[in-house]
Amino acid sequence: MNTDKQHIQHLAAICQQKGVAYAVISPGSRCAPLIIAFNRMKGIECLSIIDERSAAFVALGIAQQTKQVVALICTSGSAILNYAPALAEAFYQKVPLLVLSADRPNEWIDQGENQSINQNEIYKNYIKKSYQLPLQINTEKDLWYSDRIVSEALNTCLYPDFGPVHINVPLREPLYHLVEDSFPKPKIIEFEKPSFTLNEHSFQSLGRFWQKQGKILIVVGSHKERNASLEKVLQQLGKQENIVVLKEAISNVYETDFIDQIDANVELITAHKLQNFTPDLVLTLGGGFVSKKIKFWLRSLPKLSHWHITKSFEHWDIFQALSKVIQVEPAHFLEQLLQHPFAGPSSYKHDWLQLNKKTSFALNEYLEKQEFTDFKIFDFLMQAIPEQSLIQLGNSTPVRYANLLHIDEKQKLKINSNRGVSGIDGVLSTAAGASIAKPDNLCFCITGDIAAIYDSNALMNKQLKANFKLIIINNGGGNIFKIIPGPSKLEELEEFMETKHQVEFEHLAAMYQFKYFKVSTFSALTSNFKAFVSESTQCAMLEIKTDGDLSADALRNYFNFLIERIKLD
Repeated sequence: MNTDKQHIQHLAAICQQKGVAYAVISPGSRCAPLIIAFNRMKGIECLSIIDERSAAFVALGIAQQTKQVVALICTSGSAILNYAPALAEAFYQKVPLLVLSADRPNEWIDQGENQSINQNEIYKNYIKKSYQLPLQINTEKDLWYSDRIVSEALNTCLYPDFGPVHINVPLREPLYHLVEDSFPKPKIIEFEKPSFTLNEHSFQSLGRFWQKQGKILIVVGSHKERNASLEKVLQQLGKQENIVVLKEAISNVYETDFIDQIDANVELITAHKLQNFTPDLVLTLGGGFVSKKIKFWLRSLPKLSHWHITKSFEHWDIFQALSKVIQVEPAHFLEQLLQHPFAGPSSYKHDWLQLNKKTSFALNEYLEKQEFTDFKIFDFLMQAIPEQSLIQLGNSTPVRYANLLHIDEKQKLKINSNRGVSGIDGVLSTAAGASIAKPDNLCFCITGDIAAIYDSNALMNKQLKANFKLIIINNGGGNIFKIIPGPSKLEELEEFMETKHQVEFEHLAAMYQFKYFKVSTFSALTSNFKAFVSESTQCAMLEIKTDGDLSADALRNYFNFLIERIKLD
């Protein structure tokens, strides 16, 4: 037996046949036909998540890991609005989500009808496309039209690049009527994956320009996982003496000669006004990157050329120097550029490597002298987390600390962070989704105390298993506001920005039956971490209590230490 609404049966069937393996469902009455059709569709795993905001981030985490469309199903009214933060993140992070929002019939919108709002194109500014299914099926052409919309929406989620799509589904009562599941199977419209290449004339022109640049900087933005073909060609390019590859923790590319302590190096370059590090050409690929220092430095340089490589059509003029948007498959394009090596001598790579070597020595020296600060804790965590783990870094300080450290390729970590919009919301939920999608991997969510409180509904999730490991750095508030220039001097800091609190995370752990660990010294952290990681019967929470003032001072003083410690001409 199944819902009596044939087009909803077809909707679930098309989703299943086009690779949707997960549907994240929040409760409601108007969405009952959707719940019935998806729950009874073999091949789709349905997850029940009560809080729509958390549900959308859980779907985001699953889609990050699987690279497949994940369906989101909710009822009408305010429920649909709660998806907005995660959809904005998915839009800018390029993650494929399909929102299926139940709705009242059109004639009852804006008529004082219960639980109804105008849902048409409700996400228009941060979604690839919006659709609306017909209210009911009266003819074969109605069914053809509905099926066509569903195929197109799913294809739009994936091409030319990933992103969220919305289908609004108005439904007329009765909502719970079941019939024999004997409808004919729907027709599927496939979309052949496009190939993004340049014609020979265009490529040769770019190649000649590339070949003349004595100093090339490749800045690798965020990638959701390691891409072997992209990593290989970047490694080959990085062997050339005029090319330097900069990467962050969430870039997920590795090579000994890649520069991964961007902020420290750029701080020295700008402080000492080192002209030999100025590039002729900057090439960017992937998602956004975290470092403000490199953005400000490159914006300050005159006569800079910038190429942005993308399968989408974004014009990211992040350095105010964009000269070309090149819509190609990045790995293939970079491989072609290997045919155009720089002919003359260049010390560009050598200079960067020498500088990076000095900053690495200085970093180790600085951390050895540190007390129990957030900086020292992150250094420990990024070395101690087991190989092949998934990591979801919170915004603000966690992702910034990770970018100050060297992460060894041998650990084979997959590091993500919601840096599409960089909001506080959804850190725990996204990590929860990742842990559900990859049950054979340990999944670590490393976040601050305020973000953990904000998204604590993520723990109200019966799908969570022992592979989910939550690490909360509790420094008593939003420590980022003590670090960035400006807020620390305001009288409003503590109440309205830092938002100090007295939350006891032990009670939160008990409420959701997490195994709880708490440490407030470095020796306690090192002695308890193994037990935290090896907990295999239930989810585990590790609360690390630190001094917020001491930690903020330690991070600020690090850059002063670098400038004083490393003397450069």
